[in-house]
Amino acid sequence: LALLKFRESISSDPLGILLSWNSSSHFCNWHGITCNPMHQRVTKLDLGGYKLKGSISPHIGNLSYMRIFNLNKNYLYGNIPQELGRLSQLQNFSVGNNSLEGKIPTNLTGCTHLKLLNLYGNNLIGKIPITIASLPKLQLLNVGNNKLTGGIPPFIGNLSALLYLSVESNNIEGDVPHEMCQLNNLIRIRMPVNKLTGTFPSCLYNVSSLIEISATDNQFHGSLP
Repeated sequence: LALLKFRESISSDPLGILLSWNSSSHFCNWHGITCNPMHQRVTKLDLGGYKLKGSISPHIGNLSYMRIFNLNKNYLYGNIPQELGRLSQLQNFSVGNNSLEGKIPTNLTGCTHLKLLNLYGNNLIGKIPITIASLPKLQLLNVGNNKLTGGIPPFIGNLSALLYLSVESNNIEGDVPHEMCQLNNLIRIRMPVNKLTGTFPSCLYNVSSLIEISATDNQFHGSLP
C-alpha cells in the first residue's frame, strides 16, 4: 500500500518505469524494488535517473525495513517528508539533483543506521539541523548546491565516522568551526561558493586522513599555516 501511495504521488513517468507496479505481480518483483528474501519486506527502492516528476509521498515512512532509498536525478518537487524519520533501518537516503524544497527534516534522530545523506542539487532552505548530530554512523553528508543559510554547525565535530562533507554552493556564513578538527577519518571537505569568513583553523591540518579541502569563492582572510 505504501508503494502504491508513492506511485500515486508521481505525476509523470515518461519511461514507463512504474507500469510494473500493479496487482498482477508481487511487489517484490516491481521495477526498482528489492525485498528481504526471508520476510518479503521492502529493503531497497532504487529509481534514480528515470525522469520521474512528482512529490515524495509521506507514506514512505511505513516502509519500516527500508535500507536504501535512491531517487537521484529526477524532477521531484515539494518537501522531504518528516515521516522519513520513522525508517530506523535506513542506511542510504539519496535525493540529489531534483527540485525539492523546504527544510531538511528535523526528526532524523530515529535513523541511527544512516551512513549516507545526499541532498545535493535541490532548493532546500534553512539551516543544517542539529538533529544530524544524532547520526553516529554517518559517513557522507552532502547538502551542496542548495539555498541553505546559517553556519557550519559545531556539532559536525560529533560525527566521528564522517568521511565526506560538502556544503558547497549555498549561503553558508561564519567561521569554519574548530570542532571539525575532531573528525579523524575525514577525507574530503567541500565548501566553495559560500559566505564563509575568518581564518582556517590550524588544527585542521592535523587531520592526516584529508586528501581534499575545497574552499574557493568565500571571504577568508589570513594565511594558511
